[in-house]
Amino acid sequence: MKEKFIFALAMVLAATLTTDARADDVCSAPVATAAGPVAGVGEPDAAACGYKGMAYAAPPVGPLRFRPPQPPAPHADVQVADAFSPWCMQRYHPGILDRNDRSVPTGEDCLYLNVWRPEKSGVFPVMFFIHGGGFIGGSGATGMYQGERLAAAEDVVVVTINYRLGAFGFLAHPALAAEAGQEGEGNYGLLDQLAALRWVRDNIAGFGGDPGNVTIFGESAGGWSVCSLLASPLATGLFHRAIIQSGGCDVAKTTAEAEADGRAFAAGLACDGPGAADCLRQKSADEILAAQKATKVDNLFDLRAMMRYQWIPVIDGRALTETPIAALRGGRAAAVPLLVGSNRDELKIFTFDYPGIRLLPAVVVDRVLRETFGPDALAEIHRLYPFAGRRPMDAAIEAVGDATMTCKCFDAAEAQAPRAPVWYYRFDYDDHRAPHLYGAGHALELPFIFDTFDQRDFDVFFSAAQARRAQALSRPMMRYWADFARTGDPNGPGLPAWPRYDDGRGRMYFDLPLATRPTDNVEKCGFWERQGVSLK
Repeated sequence: MKEKFIFALAMVLAATLTTDARADDVCSAPVATAAGPVAGVGEPDAAACGYKGMAYAAPPVGPLRFRPPQPPAPHADVQVADAFSPWCMQRYHPGILDRNDRSVPTGEDCLYLNVWRPEKSGVFPVMFFIHGGGFIGGSGATGMYQGERLAAAEDVVVVTINYRLGAFGFLAHPALAAEAGQEGEGNYGLLDQLAALRWVRDNIAGFGGDPGNVTIFGESAGGWSVCSLLASPLATGLFHRAIIQSGGCDVAKTTAEAEADGRAFAAGLACDGPGAADCLRQKSADEILAAQKATKVDNLFDLRAMMRYQWIPVIDGRALTETPIAALRGGRAAAVPLLVGSNRDELKIFTFDYPGIRLLPAVVVDRVLRETFGPDALAEIHRLYPFAGRRPMDAAIEAVGDATMTCKCFDAAEAQAPRAPVWYYRFDYDDHRAPHLYGAGHALELPFIFDTFDQRDFDVFFSAAQARRAQALSRPMMRYWADFARTGDPNGPGLPAWPRYDDGRGRMYFDLPLATRPTDNVEKCGFWERQGVSLK
């Protein structure tokens, strides 16, 4: 009996070792790319291979600063892609969802991407994720975007990227526009995203990905990026489906607006006149970064300054020929299936920087709304967002969240639905450590899609018990996102039916239990469209 037990145990151990060896072989086998061979590593907590820190463009330094991305240098030896690259240049931000400490390496040499694939052979749909951060922060290497669990659970290939941020990514200036060969003045960050998509088209098959089935998805500024790519003539054929999470389609400046900002920025660095381009390239990266001042708020009762984003894509006539929302409404954007939505309490999370703001009395809140949106809008805001039964500032937070984020997603759904299948959602789940403070706040849907509740930055929100409870919603959300990537339709076996948006303006409400019903924000979003609120 004892001998049988030992024999059985030995067989189990042998099978385990054989499986591990096969997995290691899958991950460490060299993959040919246009730049040279790379090898990955097995991920410790998921049946997936990771390939981290692969260059998709040359370092944009020296003469390549403020220029379109160039091909990476080739390498003959096998690159073991087992470490993330530095994050693109950005300031230290100690906020709740941006807790990167000063030890995180940053630099201009940052145009790298990461790939996770299932630890088995096959051809899988590609999910290409673009991080948020207001175009001034973030990285494809943060813990909350780790792709191994999504790849392993749903048999997809996950790609995350870095792209140039702030002035490095979106500085427009007449001196830069005048240079020969410029492809997109002020759109270097957007051109980086396009270069990464071309890398996927040319190389992803070696990682088990299907270059004919690529879904782009992004959150916040990543969602703005997705809509810019939908509208960009340069992106034609590089993707086949799109997901916008808490983003929008009106975040773009005219060339005149961007150049006015660029001239002021260059003047602050003493880079005036015909030699401005050379002067800007001679400045150190830290000098460029230090010149990126936070928007000055002269009037705390007027939120328009806070709502302004300086470093955003530019309508340059090449990468973008019009605002993305105009392209969608005019039928000039990519007619691909779209999954789009927002979170119930988008702006609550931003009140962390303003302790006590939610306790402001009604008279002060009215002044804020009046000075931000004008006296003529106040009565309608009161009707649509009544103060009764809640703190007045909570009503204002909902209103501003609708104006800047929620209704921008609604507008995208409305614009794309006549030309392609659209699925619309709202994320309502708030069972975490601070539901009274943040509710279903901005970005809180991300760990449900990547299964990263235990990763920084979301470990601050979810206890171990709350993370276990959240799995009941995470599992179907991962399935919906992956099924959409597979087929262009999020519906699949075992999932509650999610109606298309053009079928009675149906909306999925992500909470426990899941629910679908017609969207309830048509009137509110019509009001905000008439107000013409913009983040530029």
